[in-house]
Amino acid sequence: MKILVAGAGGFVGRALLKRLAGHDLVLPSRRPEQFHGLGIKGIFPAFTQDLSGLVETHRPELVINLLGIIKEEGPETFEKVHVGYTRALAEGALRCGVKRFIQMSALGADPDAASSYQRTKARAEELLRTSGLNCVIFRPSLITGPGQKLFADLEKLARFVPFFAAPSDAWTAPVHIDDVADCFFRAAMGGLPYGMYELGGEERMNFPDLFRRGLAVRGLRRPVIGLPRVFFLPLLPFFGLLPKPPLSREQYLMLGAPNVPSGRYPGVRELLGSVRRAF
Repeated sequence: MKILVAGAGGFVGRALLKRLAGHDLVLPSRRPEQFHGLGIKGIFPAFTQDLSGLVETHRPELVINLLGIIKEEGPETFEKVHVGYTRALAEGALRCGVKRFIQMSALGADPDAASSYQRTKARAEELLRTSGLNCVIFRPSLITGPGQKLFADLEKLARFVPFFAAPSDAWTAPVHIDDVADCFFRAAMGGLPYGMYELGGEERMNFPDLFRRGLAVRGLRRPVIGLPRVFFLPLLPFFGLLPKPPLSREQYLMLGAPNVPSGRYPGVRELLGSVRRAF
């Protein structure tokens, strides 16, 4: 099967590509050399904002959209990446008769959310729902596993700080990368009805517990102080002066919505029959 994967070089993309080996892969990228070290075979066209044209040129049977950003940098805004790129991929898919479309969204996606990230994720979902394409949309919680950036950053910070602070009233249901990749693979092989799916682990935890678990699996022991989320609000201007802010205003707003499955849609256990431990 010919499959175009947009955003294949990311955390989920790399795990998914291992499962898609043997298929005819089209992987648009600004850094195609990154795939050579992974032993991935396929076509590596240069990433271009004309994603519609890319789809029409290569005419895949399936499009998987993993494109997404956590923070805006220069011209790469939430509106452009989440909505604009999704629209372009969908338009190209419609014009060349793509059979299926799989979209990476996020738990907390809501057109009325305080966070621009969550609003644009919701707008992309609605765009696909009304596009006429046969779509599977996944909303994962925080994804754990080798290569996860949050815990890699915590590990680096642990060399310099004696303790961490995290919002005690922000919640997540971390899900292992292998479960997420397996769900995407099942959808790619046509094993799921079209519609919405929420991917979360079976353990609900607040962010202080999340930090403790993430540090512990790396053999690190640091005190983690739980504080109400509002405590971090006056610190945001100071954080913004740092080269790599530990918390941005956008991330602060995102933490206001529980990052846990609602129960309205099928989840990992329904799709795979079991759920891996996140840590």
